[in-house]
Amino acid sequence: MNAELLAFGASALALGIGVLAAAHRLYPRLEVPEETEASLELLTAMIAGILLLTGLGLVLLGLFG
Repeated sequence: MNAELLAFGASALALGIGVLAAAHRLYPRLEVPEETEASLELLTAMIAGILLLTGLGLVLLGLFG
């Protein structure tokens, strides 16, 4: 078990969840065109997905690697 990988993985997971929570609160308040909002949501989902998958991978490596 590698504590550093677990710590980095947990922080990446927390950051990904935080990005999704912040976007959920922020996006309804934005007054932007529908096309722009769709692009922002897609970009946010991609960033959060990368963070979540990276965090999960690091946690698994930390536990079993």
